[in-house]
Amino acid sequence: MSNLTRRIEAVIFDLDDTLLDWSGREESWQEVTRPLLENVYHYLVQSGHPLDDPEHFFELVHRHIEGVWEEAKKDWSGASFGDALLLACEDAGLNTARLDLDELMRVYNWQPMPGVELYEDAFCVLDTLRDRGYRIGLITNSFYPMWMRDVELRHYNLLDYFDARITSGDSGYMKPHPAIYRRILDLLDVPAARAVFVGDRPENDIAGANEAGLISILIDPPHLDRELHGIVPDFTITRLSELLPILEQLEKEGETHG
Repeated sequence: MSNLTRRIEAVIFDLDDTLLDWSGREESWQEVTRPLLENVYHYLVQSGHPLDDPEHFFELVHRHIEGVWEEAKKDWSGASFGDALLLACEDAGLNTARLDLDELMRVYNWQPMPGVELYEDAFCVLDTLRDRGYRIGLITNSFYPMWMRDVELRHYNLLDYFDARITSGDSGYMKPHPAIYRRILDLLDVPAARAVFVGDRPENDIAGANEAGLISILIDPPHLDRELHGIVPDFTITRLSELLPILEQLEKEGETHG
């Protein structure tokens, strides 16, 4: 079927708990990020910035991380790890004008979370989508820039599948704000009515996709047990592979009404 007649042109995914299974995560957020913040602390000290107490610095970073998330949720603007890091450095008495934020985030050295794995049917589904000519996109409500999350995509051999990918930290908005969906649609050059969005969080992924005019597909494996809170997805699946017959159904409906 040519792209001129098909009903669906693009499939857009959430990342965490949609393509990546976080159910086996082995360490807490604090445990994972502690050595990463130690990297930043030691880099700052060795670069001549006056920091005395590492525990105080770690506390400041975590406090500002919570702060930027709470502020962002007021209007669904995009929380930024870089903002939190600079605010913590400022509170620690550093001259932030002298800091290279990109370098600090590279020193932080984000890596895949221990115990997080790719869903077993992810490659099969992504390969099939690519073979059928769909454009593939990614939106994640991550406060990290996309280049940091790309570390994980490379680790799981996912990076080359995506025609466009964005984080909320880069775009300035987070799901469910419709602006982040419009941004990925612009990058993919696809209208909302010809795209489906697959995600695991009803109040972020599905509500936002519905408002932006995409076809919404909730992935709801048993271990997640998300509450819908009155939000209605167009379709619900428990495994990624269940997406493929839904696309076939949509294409047949497109032929019928075309």
